[in-house]
Amino acid sequence: MRRFQDEVRSALLKYALTPGLLVAFICIFLAALYWERNVVTRTAEEARTAGEIFTELTHDYEARAAALAMNGTAPIHGTAQERRLYFERLYAELSLHGTLPRFYLMDAERQMLFQTHAGIPSYLESPPPHWGVLSRMDTAEGCVQEFVPRGEHEWDYVVGQAIHAPLPVGQVHGAVPAKTEGYAVFVMSVQELAKRLQTGEKIHVVLADRAGRAPFSTMTIFRDPVFHKIVPEVADAHGLVEVEGQQFYVVQEPVLDGHFTVYAILPVGSRIAQFATGAAILLAVLLLMVPLIFFRVRRETAEKTRAMDEIVAAFRTVRHGNLERELVIQTGNEFEEIAGEYNRMVQSLVRLMQENEERARVSVISELRQLESQFNPHFLFNTLENIKFMTKLDPDAAVRMITALSALLRYSIDNRVQRVPLAEDIRHLENYIEIQRQRFGARLNYSQEIAESAKACFVPKLLLQPVVENAIHYGANAEGEIHITTRIAAADGNLHIRIEDAGTGMEAETLKHLRWMMERGENSSIHTGIYNIHRRIQLLYGMEYGIEITRRAEGGTCVAMLLPMDDGEGGVCDAARAHR
Repeated sequence: MRRFQDEVRSALLKYALTPGLLVAFICIFLAALYWERNVVTRTAEEARTAGEIFTELTHDYEARAAALAMNGTAPIHGTAQERRLYFERLYAELSLHGTLPRFYLMDAERQMLFQTHAGIPSYLESPPPHWGVLSRMDTAEGCVQEFVPRGEHEWDYVVGQAIHAPLPVGQVHGAVPAKTEGYAVFVMSVQELAKRLQTGEKIHVVLADRAGRAPFSTMTIFRDPVFHKIVPEVADAHGLVEVEGQQFYVVQEPVLDGHFTVYAILPVGSRIAQFATGAAILLAVLLLMVPLIFFRVRRETAEKTRAMDEIVAAFRTVRHGNLERELVIQTGNEFEEIAGEYNRMVQSLVRLMQENEERARVSVISELRQLESQFNPHFLFNTLENIKFMTKLDPDAAVRMITALSALLRYSIDNRVQRVPLAEDIRHLENYIEIQRQRFGARLNYSQEIAESAKACFVPKLLLQPVVENAIHYGANAEGEIHITTRIAAADGNLHIRIEDAGTGMEAETLKHLRWMMERGENSSIHTGIYNIHRRIQLLYGMEYGIEITRRAEGGTCVAMLLPMDDGEGGVCDAARAHR
Protein backbone atom coordinates (compact mmCIF):
# COMPACT_ATOMS: atom_id res chain seq x y z
CA MET A 1 0.00 0.00 0.00
CA ARG A 2 1.40 3.37 -0.97
CA ARG A 3 1.93 5.80 1.82
CA PHE A 4 0.04 9.08 1.86
CA GLN A 5 3.34 10.95 1.59
CA ASP A 6 4.22 9.11 -1.63
CA GLU A 7 0.83 9.92 -3.11
CA VAL A 8 1.14 13.61 -2.22
CA ARG A 9 4.66 13.71 -3.66
CA SER A 10 3.52 12.08 -6.89
CA ALA A 11 0.63 14.53 -7.22
CA LEU A 12 2.85 17.56 -6.60
CA LEU A 13 5.45 16.33 -9.09
CA LYS A 14 2.79 15.71 -11.70
CA TYR A 15 1.23 19.15 -11.35
CA ALA A 16 4.62 20.87 -11.13
CA LEU A 17 6.30 19.15 -14.08
CA THR A 18 3.31 19.03 -16.40
CA PRO A 19 3.19 22.82 -17.07
CA GLY A 20 6.93 22.92 -17.80
CA LEU A 21 6.76 19.97 -20.17
CA LEU A 22 3.66 21.43 -21.78
CA VAL A 23 5.45 24.75 -22.37
CA ALA A 24 8.41 22.88 -23.87
CA PHE A 25 6.10 20.92 -26.16
CA ILE A 26 4.31 24.12 -27.26
CA CYS A 27 7.67 25.80 -28.02
CA ILE A 28 8.80 22.83 -30.10
CA PHE A 29 5.46 22.73 -31.90
CA LEU A 30 5.59 26.47 -32.66
CA ALA A 31 9.18 26.18 -33.90
CA ALA A 32 8.19 23.30 -36.19
CA LEU A 33 5.17 25.25 -37.43
CA TYR A 34 7.33 28.33 -38.09
CA TRP A 35 9.87 26.20 -40.00
CA GLU A 36 7.15 24.57 -42.09
CA ARG A 37 5.36 27.80 -42.99
CA ASN A 38 8.24 30.30 -43.27
CA VAL A 39 10.97 28.05 -44.62
CA VAL A 40 9.63 24.93 -46.32
CA THR A 41 6.37 26.26 -47.77
CA ARG A 42 7.71 29.73 -48.57
CA THR A 43 10.81 28.43 -50.40
CA ALA A 44 8.73 25.93 -52.38
CA GLU A 45 6.32 28.71 -53.42
CA GLU A 46 9.20 30.94 -54.54
CA ALA A 47 10.70 28.11 -56.62
CA ARG A 48 7.36 27.41 -58.25
CA THR A 49 6.68 31.10 -58.92
CA ALA A 50 10.13 31.71 -60.45
CA GLY A 51 9.73 28.61 -62.60
CA GLU A 52 6.33 29.76 -63.85
CA ILE A 53 7.64 33.26 -64.70
CA PHE A 54 10.66 31.87 -66.53
CA THR A 55 8.53 29.36 -68.43
CA GLU A 56 5.94 31.99 -69.40
CA LEU A 57 8.70 34.37 -70.59
CA THR A 58 10.35 31.67 -72.68
CA HIS A 59 7.08 30.52 -74.24
CA ASP A 60 6.25 34.13 -75.11
CA TYR A 61 9.57 34.55 -76.91
CA GLU A 62 9.14 31.20 -78.68
CA ALA A 63 5.68 32.14 -79.90
CA ARG A 64 6.86 35.54 -81.16
CA ALA A 65 9.92 34.05 -82.84
CA ALA A 66 7.75 31.48 -84.63
CA ALA A 67 5.31 34.20 -85.68
CA LEU A 68 8.12 36.34 -87.09
CA ALA A 69 9.61 33.38 -88.91
CA MET A 70 6.16 32.93 -90.57
CA ASN A 71 6.68 29.16 -90.78
CA GLY A 72 9.38 29.61 -93.41
CA THR A 73 7.53 32.17 -95.53
CA ALA A 74 9.26 35.33 -94.25
CA PRO A 75 10.16 37.35 -97.40
CA ILE A 76 13.74 38.02 -96.40
CA HIS A 77 14.82 37.88 -100.04
CA GLY A 78 11.53 39.01 -101.57
CA THR A 79 10.69 42.19 -103.44
CA ALA A 80 11.14 45.58 -101.86
CA GLN A 81 7.37 45.87 -101.33
CA GLU A 82 7.20 42.43 -99.66
CA ARG A 83 10.12 43.22 -97.43
CA ARG A 84 8.64 46.63 -96.48
CA LEU A 85 5.35 45.04 -95.50
CA TYR A 86 7.17 42.28 -93.55
CA PHE A 87 9.26 44.77 -91.57
CA GLU A 88 6.18 46.81 -90.73
CA ARG A 89 4.52 43.67 -89.43
CA LEU A 90 7.70 42.72 -87.58
CA TYR A 91 7.87 46.13 -85.88
CA ALA A 92 4.20 45.96 -84.91
CA GLU A 93 4.68 42.49 -83.44
CA LEU A 94 7.68 43.61 -81.43
CA SER A 95 5.86 46.72 -80.17
CA LEU A 96 2.81 44.73 -79.14
CA HIS A 97 3.80 44.61 -75.43
CA GLY A 98 5.03 48.21 -75.15
CA THR A 99 8.77 48.12 -74.51
CA LEU A 100 10.79 46.81 -77.45
CA PRO A 101 12.67 43.62 -76.63
CA ARG A 102 16.18 43.05 -77.84
CA PHE A 103 15.53 41.38 -81.18
CA TYR A 104 17.83 40.57 -84.08
CA LEU A 105 16.92 39.40 -87.61
CA MET A 106 19.78 38.00 -89.71
CA ASP A 107 20.04 36.42 -93.14
CA ALA A 108 21.56 33.05 -93.99
CA GLU A 109 25.05 34.57 -94.12
CA ARG A 110 24.35 35.89 -90.59
CA GLN A 111 24.32 39.47 -91.72
CA MET A 112 22.14 41.77 -89.66
CA LEU A 113 18.93 42.76 -91.43
CA PHE A 114 17.01 44.27 -88.50
CA GLN A 115 17.71 45.05 -84.85
CA THR A 116 15.83 46.88 -82.10
CA HIS A 117 18.84 48.01 -80.08
CA ALA A 118 22.22 49.40 -80.97
CA GLY A 119 25.12 47.09 -80.69
CA ILE A 120 25.37 43.46 -81.68
CA PRO A 121 26.37 40.75 -79.21
CA SER A 122 29.71 39.19 -80.01
CA TYR A 123 28.26 35.72 -80.30
CA LEU A 124 26.07 36.97 -83.23
CA GLU A 125 28.83 38.81 -85.10
CA SER A 126 29.78 36.39 -87.90
CA PRO A 127 30.44 33.33 -85.75
CA PRO A 128 31.86 30.22 -87.43
CA PRO A 129 29.22 28.43 -89.51
CA HIS A 130 29.10 25.28 -87.46
CA TRP A 131 29.55 26.75 -83.99
CA GLY A 132 27.49 28.71 -81.57
CA VAL A 133 23.83 29.18 -80.83
CA LEU A 134 22.95 29.96 -84.48
CA SER A 135 24.33 26.65 -85.67
CA ARG A 136 22.11 24.85 -83.13
CA MET A 137 19.12 26.73 -84.52
CA ASP A 138 19.93 25.33 -87.95
CA THR A 139 19.40 21.75 -86.81
CA ALA A 140 16.65 22.30 -84.26
CA GLU A 141 12.99 21.83 -84.95
CA GLY A 142 11.45 24.91 -83.46
CA CYS A 143 13.06 27.33 -81.02
CA VAL A 144 16.32 27.07 -79.17
CA GLN A 145 16.65 28.40 -75.58
CA GLU A 146 19.99 28.71 -73.88
CA PHE A 147 22.24 30.96 -71.88
CA VAL A 148 25.19 32.31 -73.91
CA PRO A 149 28.24 33.94 -72.27
CA ARG A 150 28.78 37.62 -73.00
CA GLY A 151 32.17 38.64 -71.81
CA GLU A 152 34.01 37.03 -68.92
CA HIS A 153 31.27 37.10 -66.26
CA GLU A 154 28.15 38.18 -68.14
CA TRP A 155 25.45 36.03 -69.72
CA ASP A 156 22.52 36.52 -72.05
CA TYR A 157 19.43 34.42 -72.32
CA VAL A 158 18.85 33.69 -76.01
CA VAL A 159 15.60 32.40 -77.53
CA GLY A 160 15.57 32.08 -81.31
CA GLN A 161 14.55 30.11 -84.34
CA ALA A 162 16.02 29.53 -87.79
CA ILE A 163 13.96 30.72 -90.77
CA HIS A 164 13.90 27.93 -93.34
CA ALA A 165 12.97 28.25 -96.98
CA PRO A 166 9.67 26.59 -98.04
CA LEU A 167 10.03 22.99 -99.27
CA PRO A 168 9.53 22.35 -102.99
CA VAL A 169 6.21 20.87 -104.00
CA GLY A 170 6.24 17.11 -103.51
CA GLN A 171 9.30 16.99 -101.26
CA VAL A 172 8.83 15.15 -97.97
CA HIS A 173 9.75 17.08 -94.81
CA GLY A 174 12.98 15.76 -93.36
CA ALA A 175 14.10 13.90 -96.49
CA VAL A 176 16.46 16.71 -97.42
CA PRO A 177 17.75 19.28 -94.89
CA ALA A 178 15.78 22.51 -95.19
CA LYS A 179 17.68 25.52 -96.42
CA THR A 180 18.19 28.24 -93.80
CA GLU A 181 17.34 31.71 -95.02
CA GLY A 182 17.80 33.61 -91.76
CA TYR A 183 17.44 33.76 -87.98
CA ALA A 184 14.93 35.40 -85.60
CA VAL A 185 16.66 35.86 -82.23
CA PHE A 186 15.45 37.37 -78.92
CA VAL A 187 18.11 38.29 -76.34
CA MET A 188 17.63 39.11 -72.66
CA SER A 189 20.43 40.01 -70.30
CA VAL A 190 20.61 38.36 -66.88
CA GLN A 191 20.10 41.80 -65.30
CA GLU A 192 16.74 42.14 -67.04
CA LEU A 193 15.90 38.53 -66.19
CA ALA A 194 16.67 39.27 -62.55
CA LYS A 195 14.05 42.02 -62.59
CA ARG A 196 11.50 39.57 -63.98
CA LEU A 197 12.39 36.89 -61.40
CA GLN A 198 12.50 39.24 -58.45
CA THR A 199 11.85 37.08 -55.35
CA GLY A 200 10.89 37.72 -51.78
CA GLU A 201 13.27 39.05 -49.22
CA LYS A 202 16.33 36.89 -48.53
CA ILE A 203 15.30 34.12 -50.96
CA HIS A 204 17.74 33.64 -53.87
CA VAL A 205 17.07 32.08 -57.27
CA VAL A 206 19.53 30.10 -59.36
CA LEU A 207 18.90 28.94 -62.94
CA ALA A 208 21.01 26.00 -64.08
CA ASP A 209 21.00 24.27 -67.46
CA ARG A 210 21.57 20.64 -68.38
CA ALA A 211 25.28 21.23 -68.76
CA GLY A 212 25.50 22.06 -65.09
CA ARG A 213 26.12 25.75 -65.62
CA ALA A 214 24.50 28.42 -63.49
CA PRO A 215 24.60 31.59 -65.58
CA PHE A 216 21.83 33.22 -63.55
CA SER A 217 22.01 33.57 -59.78
CA THR A 218 20.95 36.28 -57.37
CA MET A 219 23.66 35.15 -54.98
CA THR A 220 27.34 35.39 -55.84
CA ILE A 221 28.34 32.17 -54.10
CA PHE A 222 26.20 30.16 -56.53
CA ARG A 223 27.10 32.05 -59.76
CA ASP A 224 29.60 29.99 -61.73
CA PRO A 225 29.83 28.40 -65.18
CA VAL A 226 30.47 25.01 -63.58
CA PHE A 227 27.76 25.26 -60.91
CA HIS A 228 27.39 21.51 -60.30
CA LYS A 229 31.10 21.12 -59.72
CA ILE A 230 31.55 24.16 -57.52
CA VAL A 231 28.53 23.48 -55.27
CA PRO A 232 27.69 19.76 -55.65
CA GLU A 233 25.78 19.87 -52.36
CA VAL A 234 23.08 21.95 -54.05
CA ALA A 235 22.95 20.13 -57.39
CA ASP A 236 20.50 17.41 -56.35
CA ALA A 237 19.46 18.85 -53.02
CA HIS A 238 15.96 19.31 -51.71
CA GLY A 239 16.01 20.42 -48.13
CA LEU A 240 18.70 21.56 -45.72
CA VAL A 241 22.28 21.73 -47.06
CA GLU A 242 25.53 23.28 -45.92
CA VAL A 243 27.83 25.15 -48.34
CA GLU A 244 31.13 26.63 -47.18
CA GLY A 245 29.97 26.61 -43.57
CA GLN A 246 26.63 28.27 -44.31
CA GLN A 247 23.24 26.58 -43.99
CA PHE A 248 20.67 26.87 -46.76
CA TYR A 249 17.25 25.42 -47.43
CA VAL A 250 17.00 24.45 -51.12
CA VAL A 251 13.98 23.61 -53.30
CA GLN A 252 14.44 22.80 -57.00
CA GLU A 253 11.83 23.03 -59.74
CA PRO A 254 12.54 21.54 -63.24
CA VAL A 255 11.16 23.73 -66.07
CA LEU A 256 10.87 23.58 -69.86
CA ASP A 257 10.84 19.77 -69.98
CA GLY A 258 13.93 19.57 -67.83
CA HIS A 259 16.11 21.87 -69.99
CA PHE A 260 16.57 24.12 -66.97
CA THR A 261 16.25 23.77 -63.20
CA VAL A 262 15.12 26.60 -60.95
CA TYR A 263 16.65 26.56 -57.47
CA ALA A 264 15.06 28.59 -54.67
CA ILE A 265 17.67 29.00 -51.93
CA LEU A 266 16.94 30.46 -48.50
CA PRO A 267 19.80 31.14 -46.06
CA VAL A 268 18.70 29.64 -42.73
CA GLY A 269 21.88 29.90 -40.69
CA SER A 270 20.53 32.70 -38.52
CA ARG A 271 17.23 30.89 -38.03
CA ILE A 272 18.97 27.67 -37.04
CA ALA A 273 21.17 29.63 -34.66
CA GLN A 274 18.06 31.21 -33.12
CA PHE A 275 16.40 27.80 -32.80
CA ALA A 276 19.55 26.35 -31.25
CA THR A 277 19.79 29.25 -28.81
CA GLY A 278 16.13 28.91 -27.88
CA ALA A 279 16.47 25.15 -27.48
CA ALA A 280 19.58 25.58 -25.34
CA ILE A 281 17.80 28.12 -23.13
CA LEU A 282 14.73 25.89 -22.85
CA LEU A 283 16.86 22.86 -22.03
CA ALA A 284 18.85 24.81 -19.47
CA VAL A 285 15.65 26.04 -17.83
CA LEU A 286 14.28 22.49 -17.72
CA LEU A 287 17.53 21.10 -16.32
CA LEU A 288 17.53 23.75 -13.62
CA MET A 289 13.81 23.51 -12.98
CA VAL A 290 13.55 19.71 -12.59
CA PRO A 291 16.03 19.33 -9.68
CA LEU A 292 14.57 22.46 -8.05
CA ILE A 293 11.06 21.04 -8.39
CA PHE A 294 12.15 17.69 -6.95
CA PHE A 295 13.83 19.41 -4.02
CA ARG A 296 10.88 21.71 -3.29
CA VAL A 297 8.33 18.90 -3.69
CA ARG A 298 10.27 16.66 -1.33
CA ARG A 299 10.55 19.43 1.23
CA GLU A 300 6.92 20.52 0.95
CA THR A 301 5.73 16.92 1.06
CA ALA A 302 7.70 16.21 4.21
CA GLU A 303 6.29 19.31 5.90
CA LYS A 304 2.71 18.76 4.82
CA THR A 305 2.60 15.05 5.62
CA ARG A 306 4.48 15.09 8.93
CA ALA A 307 1.22 15.68 10.78
CA MET A 308 -0.46 12.84 8.86
CA ASP A 309 2.42 10.49 9.74
CA GLU A 310 2.03 11.35 13.43
CA ILE A 311 -1.73 10.70 13.27
CA VAL A 312 -1.24 7.34 11.52
CA ALA A 313 1.41 6.34 14.07
CA ALA A 314 -0.95 7.28 16.92
CA PHE A 315 -3.77 5.14 15.52
CA ARG A 316 -1.37 2.23 15.08
CA THR A 317 -0.42 2.62 18.72
CA VAL A 318 -4.10 2.50 19.72
CA ARG A 319 -4.59 -0.58 17.56
CA HIS A 320 -1.92 -2.33 19.63
CA GLY A 321 -3.71 -1.41 22.87
CA ASN A 322 -1.68 1.62 23.94
CA LEU A 323 -3.98 4.49 24.89
CA GLU A 324 -1.35 6.61 26.59
CA ARG A 325 -0.01 8.45 23.53
CA GLU A 326 -1.09 12.06 23.12
CA LEU A 327 -0.94 13.88 19.78
CA VAL A 328 0.67 17.32 19.75
CA ILE A 329 0.15 18.94 16.32
CA GLN A 330 0.28 22.69 15.80
CA THR A 331 -0.24 23.20 12.08
CA GLY A 332 -3.13 25.62 12.32
CA ASN A 333 -5.26 23.59 9.89
CA GLU A 334 -7.52 20.54 9.87
CA PHE A 335 -4.75 18.25 11.10
CA GLU A 336 -4.59 20.14 14.39
CA GLU A 337 -8.34 19.72 14.77
CA ILE A 338 -8.08 15.98 14.05
CA ALA A 339 -5.34 15.66 16.69
CA GLY A 340 -7.54 17.40 19.26
CA GLU A 341 -10.47 15.12 18.50
CA TYR A 342 -8.17 12.10 18.71
CA ASN A 343 -6.95 13.11 22.16
CA ARG A 344 -10.52 13.65 23.37
CA MET A 345 -11.60 10.31 21.92
CA VAL A 346 -8.76 8.41 23.62
CA GLN A 347 -9.45 10.10 26.95
CA SER A 348 -13.14 9.29 26.64
CA LEU A 349 -12.33 5.64 25.81
CA VAL A 350 -10.03 5.33 28.82
CA ARG A 351 -12.62 6.87 31.11
CA LEU A 352 -15.39 4.70 29.65
CA MET A 353 -13.33 1.54 30.03
CA GLN A 354 -12.58 2.37 33.64
CA GLU A 355 -16.24 3.08 34.33
CA ASN A 356 -17.38 -0.11 32.60
CA GLU A 357 -14.82 -2.21 34.40
CA GLU A 358 -15.87 -0.74 37.76
CA ARG A 359 -19.58 -1.12 36.97
CA ALA A 360 -19.13 -4.72 35.82
CA ARG A 361 -17.08 -5.58 38.90
CA VAL A 362 -19.73 -4.13 41.25
CA SER A 363 -22.55 -5.85 39.35
CA VAL A 364 -20.84 -9.23 39.36
CA ILE A 365 -20.16 -9.09 43.12
CA SER A 366 -23.46 -7.63 44.33
CA GLU A 367 -25.83 -9.56 42.04
CA LEU A 368 -24.13 -12.95 41.83
CA ARG A 369 -26.83 -14.92 43.64
CA GLN A 370 -29.62 -13.36 41.65
CA LEU A 371 -27.77 -14.11 38.38
CA GLU A 372 -27.37 -17.73 39.29
CA SER A 373 -31.14 -18.16 39.02
CA GLN A 374 -31.15 -16.68 35.49
CA PHE A 375 -27.88 -17.75 33.92
CA ASN A 376 -25.97 -20.92 33.60
CA PRO A 377 -23.00 -20.58 36.03
CA HIS A 378 -20.74 -22.06 33.38
CA PHE A 379 -21.59 -19.16 31.07
CA LEU A 380 -20.62 -16.62 33.72
CA PHE A 381 -17.46 -18.49 34.59
CA ASN A 382 -16.37 -18.82 30.97
CA THR A 383 -17.17 -15.18 30.24
CA LEU A 384 -15.20 -13.87 33.21
CA GLU A 385 -12.28 -16.13 32.33
CA ASN A 386 -12.35 -14.79 28.78
CA ILE A 387 -12.46 -11.21 30.04
CA LYS A 388 -9.45 -11.88 32.24
CA PHE A 389 -7.35 -13.10 29.32
CA MET A 390 -8.70 -10.62 26.78
CA THR A 391 -7.81 -7.72 29.08
CA LYS A 392 -4.18 -8.64 28.50
CA LEU A 393 -4.37 -9.82 24.89
CA ASP A 394 -6.98 -7.54 23.36
CA PRO A 395 -8.17 -4.71 25.61
CA ASP A 396 -10.65 -3.54 22.99
CA ALA A 397 -12.30 -6.96 22.88
CA ALA A 398 -12.31 -7.12 26.69
CA VAL A 399 -14.05 -3.75 26.80
CA ARG A 400 -16.68 -4.97 24.38
CA MET A 401 -17.23 -8.15 26.41
CA ILE A 402 -17.51 -6.22 29.67
CA THR A 403 -19.92 -3.75 28.08
CA ALA A 404 -22.06 -6.52 26.62
CA LEU A 405 -22.05 -8.50 29.87
CA SER A 406 -22.88 -5.40 31.88
CA ALA A 407 -25.85 -4.58 29.69
CA LEU A 408 -27.05 -8.19 29.77
CA LEU A 409 -26.74 -8.44 33.55
CA ARG A 410 -28.49 -5.12 34.13
CA TYR A 411 -31.28 -6.27 31.86
CA SER A 412 -31.69 -9.60 33.66
CA ILE A 413 -31.74 -8.22 37.23
CA ASP A 414 -34.18 -5.41 36.53
CA ASN A 415 -37.20 -6.69 38.48
CA ARG A 416 -39.38 -3.71 37.70
CA VAL A 417 -40.76 -5.21 34.48
CA GLN A 418 -41.68 -8.70 33.33
CA ARG A 419 -42.43 -7.97 29.70
CA VAL A 420 -40.45 -5.84 27.22
CA PRO A 421 -40.74 -5.04 23.50
CA LEU A 422 -39.35 -7.81 21.32
CA ALA A 423 -36.84 -5.37 19.84
CA GLU A 424 -35.34 -4.78 23.31
CA ASP A 425 -35.06 -8.50 24.05
CA ILE A 426 -33.37 -9.00 20.68
CA ARG A 427 -30.92 -6.18 21.47
CA HIS A 428 -29.89 -7.88 24.70
CA LEU A 429 -29.70 -11.20 22.90
CA GLU A 430 -27.16 -9.57 20.58
CA ASN A 431 -25.08 -8.64 23.64
CA TYR A 432 -25.10 -12.30 24.62
CA ILE A 433 -24.13 -13.33 21.08
CA GLU A 434 -21.29 -10.81 21.13
CA ILE A 435 -19.91 -12.39 24.32
CA GLN A 436 -20.15 -15.88 22.84
CA ARG A 437 -18.48 -14.79 19.61
CA GLN A 438 -15.50 -13.63 21.60
CA ARG A 439 -15.34 -17.12 23.07
CA PHE A 440 -16.05 -19.32 20.05
CA GLY A 441 -14.80 -17.02 17.32
CA ALA A 442 -15.50 -18.13 13.75
CA ARG A 443 -16.98 -21.45 14.93
CA LEU A 444 -20.16 -19.60 15.97
CA ASN A 445 -22.41 -18.56 13.09
CA TYR A 446 -25.58 -16.82 14.23
CA SER A 447 -28.22 -15.25 11.95
CA GLN A 448 -31.71 -13.91 12.48
CA GLU A 449 -34.72 -12.96 10.39
CA ILE A 450 -37.11 -10.67 12.30
CA ALA A 451 -40.34 -9.35 10.85
CA GLU A 452 -40.62 -5.59 11.36
CA SER A 453 -44.25 -5.95 12.43
CA ALA A 454 -43.17 -8.15 15.37
CA LYS A 455 -40.57 -5.87 16.94
CA ALA A 456 -43.11 -3.63 18.72
CA CYS A 457 -44.93 -6.55 20.40
CA PHE A 458 -44.22 -7.27 24.08
CA VAL A 459 -42.72 -10.59 25.17
CA PRO A 460 -41.44 -12.00 28.51
CA LYS A 461 -38.05 -10.64 29.42
CA LEU A 462 -35.12 -12.94 28.54
CA LEU A 463 -37.34 -14.95 26.18
CA LEU A 464 -34.72 -15.75 23.53
CA GLN A 465 -31.38 -15.86 25.36
CA PRO A 466 -31.86 -19.16 27.27
CA VAL A 467 -32.94 -21.00 24.09
CA VAL A 468 -29.97 -19.64 22.13
CA GLU A 469 -27.69 -20.53 25.05
CA ASN A 470 -29.02 -24.09 24.97
CA ALA A 471 -28.45 -24.25 21.17
CA ILE A 472 -24.86 -23.03 21.59
CA HIS A 473 -24.23 -25.58 24.32
CA TYR A 474 -25.74 -28.59 22.56
CA GLY A 475 -25.92 -27.56 18.88
CA ALA A 476 -22.35 -28.08 17.69
CA ASN A 477 -21.93 -30.33 14.64
CA ALA A 478 -19.29 -33.03 14.15
CA GLU A 479 -16.67 -30.41 13.17
CA GLY A 480 -17.35 -28.36 16.29
CA GLU A 481 -19.11 -25.58 14.34
CA ILE A 482 -22.27 -23.97 15.67
CA HIS A 483 -24.91 -22.68 13.24
CA ILE A 484 -27.98 -21.04 14.80
CA THR A 485 -30.85 -19.27 13.04
CA THR A 486 -33.63 -17.27 14.72
CA ARG A 487 -36.79 -16.54 12.70
CA ILE A 488 -39.66 -14.45 14.06
CA ALA A 489 -42.86 -13.83 12.09
CA ALA A 490 -46.26 -12.31 12.89
CA ALA A 491 -49.34 -14.05 11.57
CA ASP A 492 -52.96 -14.51 12.66
CA GLY A 493 -52.47 -12.35 15.75
CA ASN A 494 -49.62 -14.52 17.06
CA LEU A 495 -45.86 -14.39 17.18
CA HIS A 496 -44.16 -17.43 15.65
CA ILE A 497 -40.60 -17.86 16.89
CA ARG A 498 -38.28 -20.60 15.61
CA ILE A 499 -34.73 -21.11 16.88
CA GLU A 500 -32.85 -23.83 14.98
CA ASP A 501 -29.40 -25.27 15.19
CA ALA A 502 -27.50 -27.51 12.78
CA GLY A 503 -25.97 -29.82 15.41
CA THR A 504 -26.27 -33.56 15.83
CA GLY A 505 -29.72 -33.15 17.39
CA MET A 506 -31.25 -34.56 20.56
CA GLU A 507 -31.49 -38.24 21.03
CA ALA A 508 -35.04 -39.58 20.76
CA GLU A 509 -35.14 -40.62 24.42
CA THR A 510 -33.99 -37.19 25.64
CA LEU A 511 -36.50 -35.41 23.43
CA LYS A 512 -39.30 -37.67 24.62
CA HIS A 513 -38.42 -37.03 28.25
CA LEU A 514 -38.25 -33.24 27.76
CA ARG A 515 -41.68 -33.15 26.09
CA TRP A 516 -43.19 -35.26 28.88
CA MET A 517 -41.63 -32.91 31.48
CA MET A 518 -43.12 -29.76 29.87
CA GLU A 519 -46.53 -31.37 29.57
CA ARG A 520 -46.59 -32.32 33.27
CA GLY A 521 -45.11 -28.98 34.43
CA GLU A 522 -42.26 -30.66 36.25
CA ASN A 523 -38.56 -30.02 35.65
CA SER A 524 -36.27 -32.96 36.27
CA SER A 525 -33.74 -32.35 33.45
CA ILE A 526 -30.71 -30.20 32.84
CA HIS A 527 -32.64 -28.00 30.33
CA THR A 528 -33.77 -25.54 33.00
CA GLY A 529 -33.81 -22.50 30.73
CA ILE A 530 -36.16 -23.98 28.11
CA TYR A 531 -38.50 -25.35 30.78
CA ASN A 532 -38.62 -21.96 32.59
CA ILE A 533 -39.50 -20.13 29.36
CA HIS A 534 -42.25 -22.64 28.55
CA ARG A 535 -43.77 -22.20 32.00
CA ARG A 536 -43.53 -18.39 31.92
CA ILE A 537 -45.29 -18.25 28.55
CA GLN A 538 -48.12 -20.48 29.74
CA LEU A 539 -48.50 -18.61 33.03
CA LEU A 540 -48.65 -15.24 31.24
CA TYR A 541 -50.76 -16.14 28.21
CA GLY A 542 -52.45 -19.48 28.77
CA MET A 543 -51.93 -23.17 28.15
CA GLU A 544 -52.46 -22.86 24.37
CA TYR A 545 -49.13 -21.06 24.10
CA GLY A 546 -45.64 -22.26 24.86
CA ILE A 547 -42.70 -24.18 23.35
CA GLU A 548 -42.54 -27.16 21.02
CA ILE A 549 -39.26 -29.02 20.46
CA THR A 550 -38.62 -31.13 17.33
CA ARG A 551 -35.74 -32.83 15.58
CA ARG A 552 -34.91 -31.40 12.15
CA ALA A 553 -34.83 -33.87 9.26
CA GLU A 554 -31.51 -32.46 8.05
CA GLY A 555 -30.01 -32.60 11.53
CA GLY A 556 -30.19 -30.42 14.60
CA THR A 557 -32.95 -29.21 16.90
CA CYS A 558 -35.81 -26.76 16.35
CA VAL A 559 -37.40 -24.89 19.26
CA ALA A 560 -40.71 -23.28 18.20
CA MET A 561 -42.47 -20.74 20.43
CA LEU A 562 -46.00 -19.44 20.05
CA LEU A 563 -47.08 -16.19 21.78
CA PRO A 564 -49.89 -13.71 21.29
CA MET A 565 -49.08 -10.31 19.80
CA ASP A 566 -49.22 -8.32 23.07
CA ASP A 567 -49.18 -4.50 23.15
CA GLY A 568 -47.89 -4.46 26.76
CA GLU A 569 -51.21 -3.27 28.20
CA GLY A 570 -53.18 -6.48 27.93
CA GLY A 571 -54.41 -5.72 24.41
CA VAL A 572 -53.39 -6.67 20.90
CA CYS A 573 -50.53 -4.69 19.35
CA ASP A 574 -51.11 -2.54 16.26
CA ALA A 575 -49.27 -4.98 13.98
CA ALA A 576 -51.76 -7.70 14.88
CA ARG A 577 -54.69 -5.41 14.04
CA ALA A 578 -53.09 -4.61 10.68
CA HIS A 579 -52.76 -8.32 9.91
CA ARG A 580 -56.40 -8.82 10.74
